Amino acid sequence: MALPRLTGALRSFSNVTKQDNYNEEVADLKVKRSKLHEQIVDLDMTWKKIVKFLNEKLEKSEMQSVNEDLNDILQAAKQIVGIDNGKEAVESAAAFLFKTFHLKDSIGHKETKAIKQMFGPFPSSSATAACNATNRITSRFRQDNLTALIQMTEEENSDRVLFGKNLAFSFDMHDLDHFDELPINGEPQKTISLDYKKFLNEHFQEHSTPELKPVEKTNDSFLWCEVEKYLNATLNEMAEATRIEDLCCTLYDMLASVKSGDELQNELFELLGPDGLELIEKLLQNRITIVDRFLNSSNDHKLQALQDNCKKILGENAKPNYGCQVTIQSKQEKQLMKQYRREEKRIARRERKAGEDGEVAEGLMSFDPKELRIQREQALLNARSVPILSRQRDMDVEKIRYPHVYDSQAEAMRTSAFIAGAKMILPEGIQRENNKMYEEVKIPYSEPMPVGFEEKPVYIQDLDEIGQLAFKGMRRLNRIQSIVFETAYNTNENMLICAPTGAGKTNIAMLTVLHEIRQHFQQGVIKKNEFKIVYVAPMKALAAEMTNYFSKRLEPLGIVVKELTGDMQLSKNEILRTQMLVTTPEKWDVVTRKSVGDVALSQIVKLLILDEVHLLHEDRGPVLESIVARTLRQVESTQSMIRILGLSATLPNYLDVATFLHVNPCIGLFYFDGRFRPVPLGQTFLGVKSANKVQQLNNMDEVCYESVLKQVKAGHQYIRQRRMSSFIQ
Repeated sequence: MALPRLTGALRSFSNVTKQDNYNEEVADLKVKRSKLHEQIVDLDMTWKKIVKFLNEKLEKSEMQSVNEDLNDILQAAKQIVGIDNGKEAVESAAAFLFKTFHLKDSIGHKETKAIKQMFGPFPSSSATAACNATNRITSRFRQDNLTALIQMTEEENSDRVLFGKNLAFSFDMHDLDHFDELPINGEPQKTISLDYKKFLNEHFQEHSTPELKPVEKTNDSFLWCEVEKYLNATLNEMAEATRIEDLCCTLYDMLASVKSGDELQNELFELLGPDGLELIEKLLQNRITIVDRFLNSSNDHKLQALQDNCKKILGENAKPNYGCQVTIQSKQEKQLMKQYRREEKRIARRERKAGEDGEVAEGLMSFDPKELRIQREQALLNARSVPILSRQRDMDVEKIRYPHVYDSQAEAMRTSAFIAGAKMILPEGIQRENNKMYEEVKIPYSEPMPVGFEEKPVYIQDLDEIGQLAFKGMRRLNRIQSIVFETAYNTNENMLICAPTGAGKTNIAMLTVLHEIRQHFQQGVIKKNEFKIVYVAPMKALAAEMTNYFSKRLEPLGIVVKELTGDMQLSKNEILRTQMLVTTPEKWDVVTRKSVGDVALSQIVKLLILDEVHLLHEDRGPVLESIVARTLRQVESTQSMIRILGLSATLPNYLDVATFLHVNPCIGLFYFDGRFRPVPLGQTFLGVKSANKVQQLNNMDEVCYESVLKQVKAGHQYIRQRRMSSFIQ
């Protein structure tokens, strides 16, 4: 229906106004928000204000060197916030650095805390460069000029009125009595009573029909009157109607049973107690009258209400509200009750699951057996068209992705082609050579893993004093060590490192050693008698090599490293004076079975490093397994902290090994595949075609010799890996 048109003359002499067009306001909402954002940004100190201030105060000849310092601040801010952020974020960070360092000569604890709270972990070299550049700029001004710039920004902020600041509140308190009456809209004729009982009585009388009297007003029931007298005498106060109804229902159920008078007398005495002897006598004398009146009377509204209430209570709960009785059920009733409880539990689980997901299903709010039966029949009908021997695929279940696992094979297995059963083929760029004697397949090396956005190299100069002494002569950690650095150097988490050979796992072990030393570094002194570090190497030759390496690295810190093997025995005093032991699995297994020294050696071990953990699958695996199990049992029994670090080559079942070492896969599990090799590795496969074993061995030797000769002439090296196998170039 169209609204009538009104002329301008009628509008001018009436209160009819044009309807507001809210669509225009909605369209302008984004514009208003952008303007508000610009106003808020302009109130604070911005990079444009700093540049404008410098251009106004300095001459053009001085601005050339100042611009270089400003660029240094911007570069430092870019390194702190990250290369991926835009120009606005970098300029905001640069303004924050300028405001932080404009009155400081060096970086103190307060400035470091402020920058870390704003940007998180940051390279100290960038903060130092920003501080030096800011000092060079502020040296051209007096302190009054810089203070004026800061105060000007603060005055602009102070002029802004926050929303809700000018609202006036009244704290006057008024005590209301529940017998007082409040006027409605200022009219004294209409009032609201604060008396709750009065409100209930008036409300109940309005909605009650004249034919049906309320339960509280009907007193012509013999059972109701007697029960009311009993409760009033027992409780010494007016009994509530609900309590009278519950007791009447319970008594009626007992009187209507097939029990004899003597049995009923004992049960009534247990229910009502000594105070109810008079009531018991009256109930037994008028038992038949009470039951017949309940069954036959239809005009007594009180009895009708009691009958409905009894049916409701007995239908919802098989047990009476008063007393404890035995309920006898048939076998069929028991089965129905079990089915009912089972369905209730199932519905409760669905409601819980829906509540966790933030959704509440309307169908789960009530239990309807008919609805459930219909759903079950529909599910059975749908199951007719489903094949019996179908392949079950976990397409909807997303596998857990661990943050530090770089496994290209596992990623390929998650693809749709692999799940669908597609065949695997060799990568592109392979070379094949096929002749009568053998077939040769050359697989090129894989491309390195691209650098992630969160990966940042760790420089040695950014470490503390202990880290710089241990890594003296090194400029920075490599890529794998930088990824592992935060967990290895700053936490006590158990770790499993799976990386290719030559990736730098020994330096990762050094990071955990330095973390343990830092925990016992107090007031410039290392408490050497409070900890022991154990490095378990698979062979004696490797143990001697690791002893020399760690001795050289830890010598500036005064840490003593000794070899404990079958060839190198240590006395009790030597073991007590040693902070780091390099041993073999068999030797450490023997040592941990029996205590050495006054204090058991295993009781003060704080770090256990297991090199070549993949030996668990070989003959010496049970020894390593017993060492780990004994260590974990000691941690649980003594409630002491023993950190376990596992170093290994690439493992196919790294999750199982991490679970065995009690490693949290989301924090301490690091897996690096062949893409992280420092030197890329290509593979060449030679397959001899001869079926005769003797001829096969001769052809293999000939092919191997020709390949080795070709590599030696080209200036490459080769390693004979194992008997009856090819070489590695």
